Amino acid sequence: MMEASVSLRESNKARTRLSISDTATRLFVQRGFENVTVAEIAQAAQVSVKTVFNYFSSKEELFFDRADAVRDALLGAIASRPAGTPMLEALRAVLADRRVPFDTEGWRALRDPERYEQYRSFVATEYASPALRARRLVIADQWGDAFAELFETELHDRHAARVLAAMVVGVMSLRERELSAAVLERASARTAERRVRAVVDEGFARLARAFADLD
Repeated sequence: MMEASVSLRESNKARTRLSISDTATRLFVQRGFENVTVAEIAQAAQVSVKTVFNYFSSKEELFFDRADAVRDALLGAIASRPAGTPMLEALRAVLADRRVPFDTEGWRALRDPERYEQYRSFVATEYASPALRARRLVIADQWGDAFAELFETELHDRHAARVLAAMVVGVMSLRERELSAAVLERASARTAERRVRAVVDEGFARLARAFADLD
């Protein structure tokens, strides 16, 4: 009974968090990030402002609520890679084969017109907001630190791990810009995927050659 109670409580918390996040995203897309207050989000989600901050530390975190899931999916791809698979190849596969690293549907969602437009609206909201673009840079730094820590355990070379992590984040940033540009231009789903794959494959091929002695 205790385990069932804990499971139910965690499930309720997850639903509340998702409801707040979905409500915030809808308002951000409709009105622009800077034009929405946390109080308005709380009212629309039918919770208190305190409850919002119990789940999210800032308004920016409400927008990038899956940043940790992206990081965990990428780190997990390295940690769970088959024996003999290089770290960079594990990362390349996830970043090339999936629109979002944690989404096992791969690129399928982008081929649905309604979901394409939802994603395009999300990207357009971010690009219209200086605060969100600045927040993405902070997130990239955090991902770099996480990569460096994991790479160091794999490579046993702190300096090489930090350099490699910075370069991986650089390729990921280029990937994000390429995907965003494609959907903002309303390129077809297949064209967007092809452009992302080209950037990822080129970037990781060059990284693999540069760090061939470390993996």
